[in-house]
Amino acid sequence: VTAIDRDEGPNAEVKYSFFKIPEKFDKTFKLDPGSGEIEITEKLNFEEQELYELDVQARDAGGLSSHSKVL
Repeated sequence: VTAIDRDEGPNAEVKYSFFKIPEKFDKTFKLDPGSGEIEITEKLNFEEQELYELDVQARDAGGLSSHSKVL
């Protein structure tokens, strides 16, 4: 996931986090807070879970945020 902040200086730094992620996905996915890269840490079981939907939040140092769904 990538977000761009047009601010300059420290307020331009964007941090990523999962937003309201289901507890059962907590060990399945890992999100790098600096790069926004999502890593799968456990084998996905599409028979048990047909769709994996994650809500990622990007927040700048000024406190503004935006969300995006990742399927």
